[in-house]
Formats: sequence, structure tokens, C-alpha cells
Amino acid sequence: MEKVIVKIGGSIAGEGLENVVNDVAACVKDKKIVIVHGGGPQIDSLSKRLGKEPIYFTSPSGFKSRFTDEETRDIALLAMAGYVNKKIVSLLGFRGVSAVGISGADGPTLIARRKDKLIVQDGGKKRVVRGDYSGIVEEVDGTLVNILLSSGFTPVIAPIALSHEGELVNVDGDRAAAQLAKAIGANMLISVTDVPGLMLDEQLVRKLTANEARRLIEEIGGGMKKKIFAALEAIRIGVPLVVVCSGLEENPITRSLKLESGTVITQ
Repeated sequence: MEKVIVKIGGSIAGEGLENVVNDVAACVKDKKIVIVHGGGPQIDSLSKRLGKEPIYFTSPSGFKSRFTDEETRDIALLAMAGYVNKKIVSLLGFRGVSAVGISGADGPTLIARRKDKLIVQDGGKKRVVRGDYSGIVEEVDGTLVNILLSSGFTPVIAPIALSHEGELVNVDGDRAAAQLAKAIGANMLISVTDVPGLMLDEQLVRKLTANEARRLIEEIGGGMKKKIFAALEAIRIGVPLVVVCSGLEENPITRSLKLESGTVITQ
């Protein structure tokens, strides 16, 4: 049976989540599905409720990212490994799917290098910000995920990794999904967001090769740039196919499996 990674973005973990979960529940009969989810908006919401204003920086390469100090890391644990993860598990369970919620630290499945310091673009200058608890996934062990799949469970994974020093770190969900897809031999990665796919000049780009996507990367802005970058990483390490689609559309997973929705990226 084919394995498919479904990455659910944090924007969909609020509005549109039940739509995606309904379709996942319909697809698990024919596919082994692993869900990796985000939770950026949920982290921001909880941070503000706790009186901590989220801080974002832009890297010299143009990527916007959260500054995750130790307190923000703990908030991310609560928001993602707690609230979002168990919300998805409960919705799947209600629909008859045997879902198990874990984080990447379980197993451990995701092992990351803690960034500690960030190089950020501040006006026309670069500066270093220290004390960051985000990480870059360097190793993936698919053993636990494969055991769950072979036992009939649907894993739901929060993008929290274990660092080489034994610390919990927040990692990018899109890139974690790409690395996990390679580790378990997934046939496809479906990245579910709140827009129809890659939009250029107000038009949906239906198909791209990896080379075409690389040439376009500088034209892409916002959160989509990270998703296309992660898709390119997935293709580079051997994942055959990536689809970026909207979870707000009808049957987003079913249509993506048939390549009838979103932006399809191939080698």
C-alpha cells in the first residue's frame, strides 16, 4: 500500500481542518497516511494570551521566521504537541480512524541541530541574535512511524525535534515533512495550506518541474516561498512528487492524489 505524507499547515489547523480530516478519513482505506502539522498561528495566539508578543526576523535570504527563545519553545510545545496535535487526533478518532499523536522527539523520530544563533537582516545590515531554540532536521528515524503504520495506526506528528544535546527544539513543519517522506519511502507529499497553490500573476501554476521551481523561487513571497523551498528539498532527496493545495477546497486530499488540485512539483 502506498505511503503518503499530508502536511497540514497551521492556517488550516483552525478554519478548514474538519474538511481536510474528513477527506483523510476517506483515504486511509487505500493509503497509509502520515500527518505532519504546523501551528504557527496557534503559537502566536497562545503567546499573546500569555502576555508574550511574538517576534519575527527576516534572514538575509528573505525567509521570515519566528525567534524562538526558551519560553516561546515551551509555548510551541503547548500549542502544537498539545492543542493542535490532539485536536487532529480527536477529529480523526471520531471518524473511525485509529490515530496516534506524537511529536518528532518521540522515538526519537526527528533529530535536529539547534540553531542557537540567528543571522538576521536588520535594515541594510546583518546582525546575530542568540538564544534561539529552533532547529534544522539533520536525521530522521522512521522506525516508530513505520511500526505505527504497519499496526494500522495513522500517525499525527508535531514538528518538535530532539537536538543532539537532548534539547527540545521547534523545527519547520514543511521541511520536517519532506525529510520524513524520504525516511519512510513515501510516494507523495501533499502540503495543505489556505491558498489554491502557487499563484503567479493571479494565476494558479498547475505543474512545475524542480528546475522551473528553482528559477521562480525569488519571485515567490510570503509563506509560499517556504513551502516551495521545502518541496524542492523533498524532490532533491528523492520524494517522487509534491502537491501544494488548498484545504478549503472540496476533497483536497482525494483530488491531490489524482493530481487534480493545487500545484504539482516533480523532478
